[in-house]
Formats: sequence, structure tokens, C-alpha cells
Amino acid sequence: MKPVNTQINLKRMSNIYITKKDKFVWLDVTKRCKSSMTTLELNQAHELYAVNPDDVDYLIEDTDIIPTLIKQGCRICIEVGHLPKEYKPTDSWKDTDKELINGYWYVKMADIN
Repeated sequence: MKPVNTQINLKRMSNIYITKKDKFVWLDVTKRCKSSMTTLELNQAHELYAVNPDDVDYLIEDTDIIPTLIKQGCRICIEVGHLPKEYKPTDSWKDTDKELINGYWYVKMADIN
């Protein structure tokens, strides 16, 4: 039995698209959807969305319309999620006793807020 390759080839799939208005993150799989077999595999694993140039998105219910959507300039995407509105680092490590052992930082669990 062959081992299963569980690593994701990021060079093939790392096309991230972020909408301008609501800062929603999408994984753009338009290039992968040019093959009907790949489109079917993606559609079985994920819900596919069309995102038009105005950043309006809608669920693709029929994969047969994907070539038409691509010709119209739509991106074929998979939902990733929203970007945080503001990044606030936590201060939970600020007042803890830290110890560096073999390149790893250790703290007491009781000291973490």
C-alpha cells in the first residue's frame, strides 16, 4: 500500500484574495477549475463561490457554469474567513517567569492569565 501524501503544495494553491469592502479572505482556485475533473473534486470537498470583480460573491450550485463565470472575469473561490478588525496582542506572558531550555521557552501554567 502506498503512503498517502498529506502535504499541500502551496505553490499550486496559494492564491489568496481579500475583498476590499469587508476584508473577507478567499482561496482563489480559478486556475485549478480549468479542468472539469479537478472542479468536481474541489466541489465535493468544499463549497465553491464565484466572486465577481465588484467583490460580490455567490454560491455556485452547478459546476457546469464555471467556464462561463471564468470568461466573465469571476474568481472561483473557497471561503477562508474574515481578517480581524484589529490585532491586539495578549499580555498573558508579560509578568511570567520564563526559562529558556534547549531553544524552547517554558513558563508555569499558573502564571498565565
